[in-house]
Amino acid sequence: MHFEALLDALFGPREILHEMECSVCGLDETYYRDPFTHRSLGRACPSCNFVQKFEFGN
Repeated sequence: MHFEALLDALFGPREILHEMECSVCGLDETYYRDPFTHRSLGRACPSCNFVQKFEFGN
């Protein structure tokens, strides 16, 4: 539950884009995108608590 709250705070509304091997722990890492604009938001792994928010310049 705590991990989901972290994702809510960092990414807000999101949908899963795809999953792949986590670069930190080797388990499943999920990539998220905004459900309305379809811009990539970031990636997160609940196994090792790794979260990366993507920042794009204008």
